[in-house]
Amino acid sequence: MGGVSRTIRTQSLAYTDAMQCSSSLGRARVSPIPSMFSYNSYGLYRFFPPKHIRGVGTFQDAGPLENDPLISALSEVAALFPQVDEPDFVLSLGTGEPKPNQRLPPTGPRNVWRNGAFPRLCRLFWEKIKDKNVRQAFHAHPRYHRLNIQFEGDEPRLDDTQSIPSIKAMAQEDKSLSSIITNVARYMIASLFYFELESIPQRSGGKYIGTGHILCSIRCSDPGFQLLFDRLSRSSAQFWINGLPVIDVDDSCFDGGGNFRKQVDLDTDNRFAIALKQDPSGPCNISGSPFSITKLILLQGFTAVFGRPDHRKRKCLGFPDNPKRKHRKVLS
Repeated sequence: MGGVSRTIRTQSLAYTDAMQCSSSLGRARVSPIPSMFSYNSYGLYRFFPPKHIRGVGTFQDAGPLENDPLISALSEVAALFPQVDEPDFVLSLGTGEPKPNQRLPPTGPRNVWRNGAFPRLCRLFWEKIKDKNVRQAFHAHPRYHRLNIQFEGDEPRLDDTQSIPSIKAMAQEDKSLSSIITNVARYMIASLFYFELESIPQRSGGKYIGTGHILCSIRCSDPGFQLLFDRLSRSSAQFWINGLPVIDVDDSCFDGGGNFRKQVDLDTDNRFAIALKQDPSGPCNISGSPFSITKLILLQGFTAVFGRPDHRKRKCLGFPDNPKRKHRKVLS
């Protein structure tokens, strides 16, 4: 499960990078040789021209089709990690957008330049590529986080490098982002922890009985290890299992080598959840939670026909740990 958990965290980070990169490309609007146009109340916007790669094909800026890559990213995650239900967290980094315009149109409905068929189709097209409906659909999801700022007027041009300092200052001074960043940090810290079964649990009375361990992907040799657990100690952090506080983060949670390792006794039908509560806010699921005993057995390779992936012998409760000694062959 350690490898699987690391994969889950890697996919979350790759997912974040992909969204940041795609969002930047999706808003590309400036080109000396425009290939398509879009009209809004501020004038005519330009997009990058198509790019031809010899032997591969011609590619067009995907912004008009899918400006927010959230759906594509989730589809890619499902294809790359079919056994993972969902990523630990989703961080969508916006490039800024204008504030909604609440003013009524100054011109009458018969104004051809403003309300003719072509301008209205252009405005409809421009509104579609903003993909606001996609973000609204995921806004209430607890693992989805969106960081973005709003401009008073129109968005700066992509090649307007002189606007970078003012945009940076806007992001740093935007108080509405503080609570979102704090929430993102809580989910990121919780995703540093994962769970592994010690062995295949026994079935008794329709339940799984066994043990496992909560582990941390940051090792004691990492410079951030002490900072992490100092923070958790100051906040009286606790691990919750199925909605109940069970484990305090204290000195008993570390093994002989100084790494985090806390035993968990299981008595469950199949599914269970482990979450980390760091402050008065609600607890956040650790990496891969909620868990399924049957899926954990599969992911950890306990059912592998020829043993475990690391070639060590499997352990199963109810069977002796020491196999029978082999008889020495006698050669005549």
